[in-house]
Amino acid sequence: MTQKLYETDSYVQTFAAQVLACTPVQGGFSVVLDRTAFFPEGGGQPCDTGTLGGARVLAVSTDGETVTHTTDAPLPEGTEVTGCLNWVARLDAMQQHTGEHILSGVIHRRFGYENVGFHMGADFVTIDLSGMLTPEQVQSVEAEANEWIWKNVPVEASYPDPEALKTIPYRSKKELTGQVRIVTIPGADICACCGTHVSNTGEIGLLRIFSCVRFHDGVRLELLCGRRALRYLRAL
Repeated sequence: MTQKLYETDSYVQTFAAQVLACTPVQGGFSVVLDRTAFFPEGGGQPCDTGTLGGARVLAVSTDGETVTHTTDAPLPEGTEVTGCLNWVARLDAMQQHTGEHILSGVIHRRFGYENVGFHMGADFVTIDLSGMLTPEQVQSVEAEANEWIWKNVPVEASYPDPEALKTIPYRSKKELTGQVRIVTIPGADICACCGTHVSNTGEIGLLRIFSCVRFHDGVRLELLCGRRALRYLRAL
């Protein structure tokens, strides 16, 4: 089992770890550490990249227990290495993911729609909803989401026991069992999530919805948050 530093502190940028295994695989080397701050791809969020010792981290995945890093160079088993995250990319992911939570929470509370799809792409973040929104409603939920950002509400992660979990009205795309990580933005959203988030909503800066199109039985929203939203708006 890998100790997942990203689950308890999303702000770890560098860390020391021991190499438990290193095996050649297609495209590089498969490296397992005793602990890691690299987030593996999952839940709509891309994996972290960066370096481990003198090797570049190309991809990160997990089976739920062990986190596997694909590197471009081998790392000797039993040695200690320093991991360094691409922090610009990680902070961007934290801003986008937390902004998505707020917007999905606002829409769920006001209209009862479920977030049935989330993808953090290279250009836009997309959210697929189970119901329709008018242009006026899109503007309204965007405005409320930004109000929650500017209130600078804390973002809290917890692991409730099974009995406590039954009493929490959290959002989830599917029924969950075992230990569940709950991310709470008081007043705005409660959601089961494995991703990385900012500590306070003010760190998102702003949220902008750029399009709303019909998708299956609902709509797909394209949005951006934080630095990426500012960069895109400047380009316009």
